[in-house]
Amino acid sequence: MASHSQVVTKQNSATFANRTFLTRLPPESQHRIISQSSVVPLEKEERLLEAGAVLTWSYLPCTGLVSLQTMTEEGETVEVAMIGNEGVVGLPVGATSLANPHTAIVILPGEALRVRADILDKEFGRDPALQRAFIQYWHELTILIAQGSVCHRFHTARQRLASWLLSASNRTQSSRIHMTQERLGEALGLQRTGVTAASIALQDAGAIKARHGRITIVDRRKVEAIACECHRSAGSLRP
Repeated sequence: MASHSQVVTKQNSATFANRTFLTRLPPESQHRIISQSSVVPLEKEERLLEAGAVLTWSYLPCTGLVSLQTMTEEGETVEVAMIGNEGVVGLPVGATSLANPHTAIVILPGEALRVRADILDKEFGRDPALQRAFIQYWHELTILIAQGSVCHRFHTARQRLASWLLSASNRTQSSRIHMTQERLGEALGLQRTGVTAASIALQDAGAIKARHGRITIVDRRKVEAIACECHRSAGSLRP
């Protein structure tokens, strides 16, 4: 895993603001955050946050995808939310005293703006625009997590896989997604056999092609027709 010391020069960081959560903020608020942050690589399988640990860093993904996961006492994991360039990994409010409720793992590599959580927490306290943006995003994330609970309970594996693929495609702006069946199983709360069956069903419908950990959406309309309403709910919340 690459060290976070491998950073992109600060001069390039302003370009990333146009593709991140920062677009919710006025220019002066953007500038204050960018000036106190670094652009860092997001390596696949990198653990950005650990459940139960106090928040040290916050990440604003520019590219790539991060999975927020929760774990049972038996070690089984399930994804509760997916975060791309629309969001923040590690909301900093109360960062000095509150433990992370989830583990955050990079599932598709990319880059992010990284800023110390205590600095972002101070900015939150002084900047009404940042307060509004964080509160709005927290509201959206809460809705997505709640919607995910409904999805896991009531929708079929085929529907859930279609919705997940559409969400991932939207966030990466790509029809090709590199993802193992094991990782998809964690995201969807399914055994490997369930992921395989759902993938085959989508392939038989002519919606996707899957081969060697690479899934390609070949007919987006068909994927949308198969997906449950959770995808439409998630789409309405993204900026």
